[in-house]
Amino acid sequence: MLFSELGDGTDVRLNITIEETMFEFDTTVRTKHKKKVLLEPIRKNGKILNIQSDNIRVDVMYIREDEKPIIWTDTQMVCVKHKGQVYYAAAENLQGKEYNRRGDFRLFIGEEHPAKIGQNKRAHLVILKDLSSSGFAFVSAEKIKNPDGVFVYILYPGKIDNKTIELPLFGKIIRNTTLTDGRVLYGCVLVKKNEIIGHFINQKQMEQLAKKNERFSRE
Repeated sequence: MLFSELGDGTDVRLNITIEETMFEFDTTVRTKHKKKVLLEPIRKNGKILNIQSDNIRVDVMYIREDEKPIIWTDTQMVCVKHKGQVYYAAAENLQGKEYNRRGDFRLFIGEEHPAKIGQNKRAHLVILKDLSSSGFAFVSAEKIKNPDGVFVYILYPGKIDNKTIELPLFGKIIRNTTLTDGRVLYGCVLVKKNEIIGHFINQKQMEQLAKKNERFSRE
């Protein structure tokens, strides 16, 4: 599939690798101009993430329902101005290929929080290991009897720009692994998905980028 086959308004995902660390951001195809496909840039507080560097690799993924995603790798993306607006741009003749998706981006948390597990009204302290837009994982010192399908609820106090937001994580256990120290890692799929979770993960990635390097510049 050619990059030019993506229609205006198509949602895509940018896999941005900076110094061996990968970040994922959702964006949208806006238009075509001078044999390039123009995409909405990633912004934070009015600033645009600068993706023009030898140390930055940008892959573009188009996620299709009931089919494997299409990915365009190492797109050599640049920033351009068109009709007074700044866009990300890559050549329209790039050839994409089907990709065996590894799942949604997982944001590492590594914090202790109370969790309500199954019918037990008493909350257990667990380590919330990571969070994605489709699920979460936690580590518990207590083994859960017959864990598959057990419901778990964690109210996570996330922070965006020094503001605390409560993210209700209501999941169902779908896998478990015993760690070398005897604790158990449980993976959960979200029963009730929340758009705020995806927004929170996006914002945290931007904060990590800002700390890693000053790569945001004004239009």
